[in-house]
Order: sequence, then C-alpha cells, then structure tokens
Amino acid sequence: MGAAFQRMLSAFYTRQLEVVLVGLENSGKTTLMNVLASGHPVDTVPTIGLNVKMIKRGGVQMKCWDIGGQAQYRGEWGRYTRGCDVIVYVVDAHAEEKAALARRELHRLLEDEELASTPLLVLANKVDLEPHMSEDQIIRELNLDYVTANPWILIPISALKVINIDQVLQWLVKQSRG
Repeated sequence: MGAAFQRMLSAFYTRQLEVVLVGLENSGKTTLMNVLASGHPVDTVPTIGLNVKMIKRGGVQMKCWDIGGQAQYRGEWGRYTRGCDVIVYVVDAHAEEKAALARRELHRLLEDEELASTPLLVLANKVDLEPHMSEDQIIRELNLDYVTANPWILIPISALKVINIDQVLQWLVKQSRG
C-alpha cells in the first residue's frame, strides 16, 4: 500500500515541461531525443512530420516534440512551439555551409510574438566531428546576440557520442521550476 501511495504522490507532484525540438534536417534532433529518453543513441531515419516522446528526469515529466527539419515542415514549427515551455534549436556545428539557412529559419520562427520570452536552448550538435564551428562562431552565424525577447543559452553537444547531454538535461529540469 505504501509503494502505491508513493507512486500516486510522485505522479501528482511531478513537474511538467513541454519541449519542442526544431532545426534543419540532419541536425540530429531525433538522435538527441532518443539519447534524452534512453541514455544512448539508436539508429534513426529522417523524421517525416514529427515524433513525440515522454521523458522523465529529476522529477520532471517532459513531453518532447521532434519536428521534421525539411523545408516542407519548417512552416509548421510555429504551430508546435506556441505554448511550449522551451524551444530547443539544434544546429549541425559540422555543417558551416548551412549556417545562413539555420539563422534565417531561427529568426523567422522567433518573429512570432507569441514566442517572446519562451526560453531558447541552442544546441551546437556534432562537436565530435572536425571541423566544427566554435561557440563564438555559432553565436555570430546565428545572430544570437540579436535575440533579446527570448532568454537563450548555447550548449555544444554530440548526441551520437552522448557529450554534454547531462548539461542539457540539467538545464531542461531547471526550466520546469519556473
């Protein structure tokens, strides 16, 4: 009886967090979501539309939406990010040639006034590959210094090699405390 009561109590007091992962195709969103959920990467295929996973960490129940990054899905990003608690923007740090497009799509998304003040976690993925853009270069390339309506942070990661994923989880858990 005590264990059942504990489960009910923990379910009642679990904090909720709605997270939306966006970024260009092949930036590593699905790999990241799988690593957040299971602690290790699994084989993935390009996301057609979206994936959703429930992830529980540190007393926080996260509903994670992984939205496809192909051109035909980018127009839908705003629909999923409105009302979410955190926007996670995944950038392929190894693909400098895609930085200008990544910047355009990020700023187009953030033009939506309903997203003002929504925390933005920018993840520079694939830092295990050389060459890759530095943190300062990504800040410049994405014009993050011009993002003033949304509190933002940049964390370099490798979803595939599980580098800095603990930092990502810790930051997400902190966001649920409001």
